[in-house]
Amino acid sequence: MRPLNVPVLVLILVVGAGFGAQMLETLAARGHSLPIAGWLTTVVLLVLSAVLLISGLPLRRYMLESAERREHPSFAPRRHQIDLPTAYRTVLLARACAYTGAVVGGIFVGQALFLLLTGTGDLWQGILPTAAAALAGILLAVLGVVVERWGQLPPEDGEGSTEGAEAGS
Repeated sequence: MRPLNVPVLVLILVVGAGFGAQMLETLAARGHSLPIAGWLTTVVLLVLSAVLLISGLPLRRYMLESAERREHPSFAPRRHQIDLPTAYRTVLLARACAYTGAVVGGIFVGQALFLLLTGTGDLWQGILPTAAAALAGILLAVLGVVVERWGQLPPEDGEGSTEGAEAGS
């Protein structure tokens, strides 16, 4: 599996920001009330970030121990264990969180900018909760990229290893 493409995530964030701003512009032009993100949205995104971090820490510890054992081989039992399905699910969760954070963060960035630039929203009840949700979404995207990189295999253990190519020929 290839690592996440960060420029694509930034593009998704920018497109989401344009969509969020355009959505509020369209609703305002038609005279509808504007949907504003509440503080609960920020809390939910932060909880999802915490779940991702808690899920990713065992993977990080295992990968650090594996790197240490490559440098200094030992017959001592491993301090940290993780099975392959759990590691794979953690990496998939991280990828999903990165994309979700980019989309949600982008939409809320666009909405916050629209509210700020047009002066439509109240600072405490509209702009700050939306900006906080935007920052929480961006944090989720960044944390998703970081946790996904924690699970990256070294080049000699990956699909393109020279040992696997020699064994197959």
